[in-house]
Amino acid sequence: MYKLIIIDDEKWSREVVKKLIRYDALKCTLVGEAENGFNGYELIRTLQPDIVITDMKMPGLNGVELLKKVSVEYPQIKTIVMSGFEDYTYLRQAIRSKSVEYLLKPIKEDDINQAILHCIDEIKRSKRVNLSASRVFQDETIQREYSRYLKQLNLVILKQKNDEIEHTLNGVKFYEDVIKTAEMVNKVKESLLNQLAQYLLTQSFDFSYDIEEIRNETLDGMLKDVKKIYHDVMSQIETVHTLKYSGDIQSILDFIDQHYMYQISLNDVAEMFSISKEHMSRTFKKHAGEGVTQYILRKKMEGAVDLIRSTDYSMKEIGELMGFENIPYFYKMFKKKFDCSPGEYKESLKRLEKKEISKK
Repeated sequence: MYKLIIIDDEKWSREVVKKLIRYDALKCTLVGEAENGFNGYELIRTLQPDIVITDMKMPGLNGVELLKKVSVEYPQIKTIVMSGFEDYTYLRQAIRSKSVEYLLKPIKEDDINQAILHCIDEIKRSKRVNLSASRVFQDETIQREYSRYLKQLNLVILKQKNDEIEHTLNGVKFYEDVIKTAEMVNKVKESLLNQLAQYLLTQSFDFSYDIEEIRNETLDGMLKDVKKIYHDVMSQIETVHTLKYSGDIQSILDFIDQHYMYQISLNDVAEMFSISKEHMSRTFKKHAGEGVTQYILRKKMEGAVDLIRSTDYSMKEIGELMGFENIPYFYKMFKKKFDCSPGEYKESLKRLEKKEISKK
């Protein structure tokens, strides 16, 4: 069973949330509740819950401060943030603290249960990531090859050309984000990659071989072996990296799906999730099949079509509701997407509706 804690200074609000949760269906249980951030934090320390549902605006230790402490001290805990204020600052802090969901009060039954389900999915995904990380380093073959790699590295460096060294160092930099995926992977950062970088950057090498012995070694063969070992290890680490970032991308997709009608950009999303925009662009496109900006624009266009179909708003009002300050730009993007202006699209719907009515 997944353990839940509810933290809210308003008792009636806690009671409402408690009654809305489908405990049996979600396989979760309420293990505690608190009326303020201080007591909530003590409950978290004592009970070690899987999921924390917390209000943001509380006396004393408020939701923002609580989220900071939890994200640092208990990063495995998933959090659902509730607020009666549609406040950008609260939303921003919730995203930065890796909160899974941000819900506006009054809380709806479907929303809270969907949020808990999302948390459970994230917990399961994290367990798969940790399992993959453990397998990488429990593999005896990799450990054995790594030991051989260190012994042979001095010889290999003699054969490395400047461009090869630069390429390897770029690989070290690229995998900095991979190294952060799990505690086990951090140990590799301290051993494999740091030692590799140290060897490659040092100005003088202390070899225990004389020149004749070095010449007798099959350097080409060893270089090939060591490169293979390195890439095999990195390939498995990248599997861990992919699992982690697929979870991040899903969170980004969920965020855009809920906020595309605002004026959000690639920079805004990257800042919200504390990810560099370059890395997020690459990873997002790999998983979603299109860029962040393209995805946001597509969601805006689809939202505009829904409003044209279901409301009597003017085209200008629809553009503004979709977050466009520049209405001519909205018209331009709409026409590019649908080969007609918003007004023409509306007229075509009316003609189609009349035709359907006449058939009856």
